Amino acid sequence: MKKIMFNDHYGLTEAVLSGRKTQTRRVIPQSVVKKASEYQLKYFEATLDAISEREAIEQLYFVERLANLPYQVGEVVAVAQCYAGAGFGDTAPIIGADENDMPIFASEVGVYNKMFVRADLMPHRIRITNVRVERLQDISDADCIAEGVIKGRVGSEGTHFMDAYYVPNMPLEPHVLPQGAYAALIDRISGKGVWENNPYVFVYDFELVK
Repeated sequence: MKKIMFNDHYGLTEAVLSGRKTQTRRVIPQSVVKKASEYQLKYFEATLDAISEREAIEQLYFVERLANLPYQVGEVVAVAQCYAGAGFGDTAPIIGADENDMPIFASEVGVYNKMFVRADLMPHRIRITNVRVERLQDISDADCIAEGVIKGRVGSEGTHFMDAYYVPNMPLEPHVLPQGAYAALIDRISGKGVWENNPYVFVYDFELVK
């Protein structure tokens, strides 16, 4: 079983587990985009028909399987949490016993670092329901909400309250449009300038199954 990680600092793991976040975007490697450009030329030479760069990427992943899709439609994936956060306490969980019947523990590094946890020990799962390719900035307002952006009354006592879009646990930056809130989020998660660079991304729709 594979695992998938969501940003804890901005509350995205919590949003997934609550059922509020049902979509995620993952940047497609530039090496694949380069292969897609080469594929466009080969496709034209073979068919005398032109396809777009996005269509070439889809051909590589979904049709000819020349590139490995990280997660497949229908695949059940573990939501990564550190062992302490997943309910195992401050000790790595026991995963077996040795020849002397002494307990074998999972990696202690995983107690507070979810990069090193075992997928099969995670208590929560999601199922991938759809995968598509698009440019990052093609995200719709509805998809911003599915990504974890929320709408609420923003302000404090003595100031003007307004309906605005924002991301919980982020420094309060109210946005008139949900796309602005998502752009601020993705730049913090994936690095400043990602939104402006507008890379190709996988869009994964998913549902919480456990």
